[in-house]
Amino acid sequence: MNSAHPVVVLGATGLLGQALVQACIAAGRPVVGLSRVNGVDFASAFSPLALHHLLDSHQPALVVNAVAITDLAACEDDRSRAWVLHAQLPGALAAWSRATGTPWVQVSTDHYFSGEHNTLHDEHATVAPLNEYARSKLAGEALALTSPQALVLRTNIVGRRGWPGRPSFAEWVHERLRSGESFAGYTDVWASSLAASQCAEALLALADSGARGLLNLAATESISKVEFIAAFAAAAGLSATGLQPQTRPTTAPGALQRANALGLDVRRAQTLLAPLGLKLPHTEAVARALAQAFQE
Repeated sequence: MNSAHPVVVLGATGLLGQALVQACIAAGRPVVGLSRVNGVDFASAFSPLALHHLLDSHQPALVVNAVAITDLAACEDDRSRAWVLHAQLPGALAAWSRATGTPWVQVSTDHYFSGEHNTLHDEHATVAPLNEYARSKLAGEALALTSPQALVLRTNIVGRRGWPGRPSFAEWVHERLRSGESFAGYTDVWASSLAASQCAEALLALADSGARGLLNLAATESISKVEFIAAFAAAAGLSATGLQPQTRPTTAPGALQRANALGLDVRRAQTLLAPLGLKLPHTEAVARALAQAFQE
């Protein structure tokens, strides 16, 4: 999409938000990043009207909503904030898009599936959200899809975020691999993780091509946490001797429930990306991209 109008990224300081801003800059596309860092706090006294005025002021060619509380426990502790960000915000974006006809992307999650086996779930698979994070994100999907210009992406993103004292999963793993200390890698938690840079590239390409509706965007295979960590270690040239494979701990009654079989079937996305000259990556390609992010 060649346009003088910018891509507006909501949640621009998050893992995917940073990657989207960088991808736009690399492509020479105008981009506006909005987050708490530049004074835009979507959770504080949320106002759909104020959001609409803010977006109108930028006249975007595309809006990407990458705002999320990815800390599941924090969503349980502050359910009101989780629902504002994960449901009310996409609902307001959908209303704005319906009024303006502007395309936009709602970044969703894969935290809807659980089970004893590694399974790839397509866009029609039955969902079963186990916690407030997943329930609020699912509500956000439904509200987003009231806009015919919305592209709702279920995905799983890994990468280097750079928030002091708040490491991402990949940053946590990288530190333990470097230290050589023992740590657990679960054999019964599976996902189709994408590096943030890979997700950003595919997201922008799909949005520009006119893709709309609900779509899975992930790696081409689903693997366990322990397999992913081992692949990352190999790509980064780090020893994985401290990695201890184990099954996830039994969750006590009343404790926070977490989905574990997060694999996504990406055949539909693959079909849409092929004419654009893009392919979704396999595990080794994701691991290499992740290792490169840490080298940089």
